[in-house]
Amino acid sequence: MNHLKFGEMGEEIASEYLKKLGWRILDRNIRIGRGELDIAAMDGDELVIVEVRSRRIGKIMSSEESVGPHKLRSVIKTARKYIESISYRGNWRIDVLAVTEDKNRGISVELFCDVTTGMKGW
Repeated sequence: MNHLKFGEMGEEIASEYLKKLGWRILDRNIRIGRGELDIAAMDGDELVIVEVRSRRIGKIMSSEESVGPHKLRSVIKTARKYIESISYRGNWRIDVLAVTEDKNRGISVELFCDVTTGMKGW
């Protein structure tokens, strides 16, 4: 499976995982200008923008480590535009959901909540 198909599979796994947590998926693969958001969902009454990262064991970085400051700034900028476009006024956050495939093709999923906490100037 090529990396694009693997990424699509990761986003599907992420959506199913979030639904099992009781979240309501609002949108997927949202394109706004040059930016893209993987998933927008409601966790109770809070809007969550979810950046999905899919990796195979053996890559230089883990899924969650692959979301660096540049990517976070891009997600924040696009998230703000999305929030404005839907006229959302409540609390919101950005989470990273890591989908990792091991050597035996087993899949693990890990959710990292509110990854921008402590960022300066965002």
